[in-house]
Order: sequence, then C-alpha cells, then structure tokens
Amino acid sequence: MYNISDMVYDCPVEALASILGKKWVGGIIWAIQDDKVRFGDLQRKMNKCSKKMLIQQLDLLIENNIIINDKKLIKNTVESTYYLSESGLALLNVMAKMIEWSNQHITCEE
Repeated sequence: MYNISDMVYDCPVEALASILGKKWVGGIIWAIQDDKVRFGDLQRKMNKCSKKMLIQQLDLLIENNIIINDKKLIKNTVESTYYLSESGLALLNVMAKMIEWSNQHITCEE
C-alpha cells in the first residue's frame, strides 16, 4: 500500500502519478533540479503559479520526501531554501524519460 496525501494506492505507478499529475509539481521539481532555491526565486521561475498553490505543492513534495526545505536563522531572519532530496534527484531520470516518451508519442498543439 502506498499513501499519498491521505489516499491509499495499491499500485506504485498510480501513487507516483498522483503526485506528478498535480499542476505545477513537475515544473517545481524541474526548476530546482540544479541547486538550492529560495522561495522568492522559485516563485519567479513559476511566474503563473499563485503563492498559495506553490506553498501547497511544496508541502506535498516535502511530505513525500521529494524536496527538502532547509531553514536557517540568519540575523533574526529565517532563510528558507528548497532542494531535491536523494529520491527527488532520482526522480529526475524518470521525468526525463517521461519527457522523451511524450515528445515521441504525444502531439502538442500550439
């Protein structure tokens, strides 16, 4: 059994699809693949994503150990940075294969 946000799945593919299928999740993961990113920088990269939605999706990704939120106290201010966990980094290969498959098999209309 696989638990994702209080939902139980029998199939691991279905469980992962329930995460990756949420709007903005793929873009968030892809946007922070190379480095630690502060919230404001991530929000600028995801410019059409509302702050509320970005927070919700980051919480989902943190809850499922895909993203890590590193908080540090600097001069009485909490600096929060986000980066991919080990499992999040491993997920990049899966996403790259999904992109490759989509480019070969799905027609994209502009």
